[in-house]
Amino acid sequence: MDSAADLARKAANLHAFIDQYLPQGRLTGALPDISTDYVKLQEEVMWGGVWQAPGLEVTLRSMATIAAQCCNGWEFGLQHQIRVGLSLGMSPQKVKGIFLQLIFYAGIPATVSSLAQAQRVINERPVWQAEDSEPLQADWLASVEEKLERGRQIRSRNWGQQAGADLENTLSHELASETATLVEAYNFGEVWARGDLTPKERTVCILVALMCRGHMRQLREHVGYALELGMSKREICEVFSQAGWYRGWPYVEDALEQADAVFTERGI
Repeated sequence: MDSAADLARKAANLHAFIDQYLPQGRLTGALPDISTDYVKLQEEVMWGGVWQAPGLEVTLRSMATIAAQCCNGWEFGLQHQIRVGLSLGMSPQKVKGIFLQLIFYAGIPATVSSLAQAQRVINERPVWQAEDSEPLQADWLASVEEKLERGRQIRSRNWGQQAGADLENTLSHELASETATLVEAYNFGEVWARGDLTPKERTVCILVALMCRGHMRQLREHVGYALELGMSKREICEVFSQAGWYRGWPYVEDALEQADAVFTERGI
């Protein structure tokens, strides 16, 4: 187990890299004058500990954090985490892709606000602006039927055959079938077909959004899909613990309860 001094040193080393483009005068810059104890907790637990725990690659930790902050809706925190993601090597299109995916899980207000915050951060540096000027060329299909078919293929390839039946048996398909069909067509047939995020990155964002919004029944279902995709038990648990630092630890306990039930069912 690391000592407190070890955690502080790890935090300082990480900050030396991810804070290289941090603007002066951000909200948390006043924290040392307000509460040195708060800063100590934040540095040692979050940056020295949670962010550097084994089991999940750091870019996926960044994406999980951005997704959690999108659900939270706090501008200063989201802007900083977008800056962290870009500093770690995410492209502007990948960052924006997180919010395109989350439109179906976090809703319009949260994702519109997040896209606006992302653009403000991207505009801070010419190199990020230059990368942003080359948008992803998406292959938009002409008909809803084509989108549905491509979506079925994508779900089957990533989540297995059962995923299609799970979707068709939802109450939304029974009671709001027209809207459910559109969501299915555009989520899986268009957004999932884009090249800005990998299937694993999309799954991380979805797991985080479902945990942060407290949708535990659907979360349990998506833990199973994450396993079908090839994510390990440790990776799934680390996704929840990473996002929990930004949403609140009780959410982690609830998410792990659902995950543990799936692991037990599958003998993992």
